[in-house]
Amino acid sequence: MANKNWFPTSRKERNALITKTTEFTSVEDNRILIGFGPATPLGAWYGTTYSPGLTAYNTAYQIWDTPATSTRLALDNLKDAEHVFFPVYREFYGTVKASPLVTNAQLEAMGFPPRSSGGHSPHPVDGTFIDLILKPLGSMALSVGFVNRDTGSSFVPYYLTGAVIYYAVGETPVSDQNALPHSRLASHSPFELIFNPSERGLTVSLAARWQNRRGELGPWSDIVTAVIP
Repeated sequence: MANKNWFPTSRKERNALITKTTEFTSVEDNRILIGFGPATPLGAWYGTTYSPGLTAYNTAYQIWDTPATSTRLALDNLKDAEHVFFPVYREFYGTVKASPLVTNAQLEAMGFPPRSSGGHSPHPVDGTFIDLILKPLGSMALSVGFVNRDTGSSFVPYYLTGAVIYYAVGETPVSDQNALPHSRLASHSPFELIFNPSERGLTVSLAARWQNRRGELGPWSDIVTAVIP
């Protein structure tokens, strides 16, 4: 399965893939290993956004997939659930694929293709720099905008999957991009980053890199910091 075609077109094949991912992520130790532990921002996102969307999708799918309840209304409800959950599921895939915590074996255990080990992309990102723009979004949330440094545009080019946002939360700023342990794939700008109540008043340090459709990463942005509101 090629990386660019990782999400099947068949409704039943998509459900089989999501089921395999769920078998892995339903184990808390597995979530901790890949950075989605309960005390992390990704864990909070999993609990408040991903998990409810998954539950609604699974319920709608089971009703549609049961002959006795597979009505036109059931199909419409399933389409609504897919419309909400599928973008979240793609965001999850982009995040784990970009994370240095996640191995190829773990990607495959979740049903995802391993990262490419070779070859060249027709759209390299080697010289494409990115700049970050932070704005508070009320309590415990930040808007993370990103733009192409050369053009000033916030649109993600068609040959890129988005910007990988790396970040760390602590008492003091981080000065080394390689010391940012958390990551999220942002497919559009701005991107909302939500923190835990215990992190309010701490400093978040962020940097970003463009990612193309082969999973190749561009150069680092400068590190930017903010106090979590």
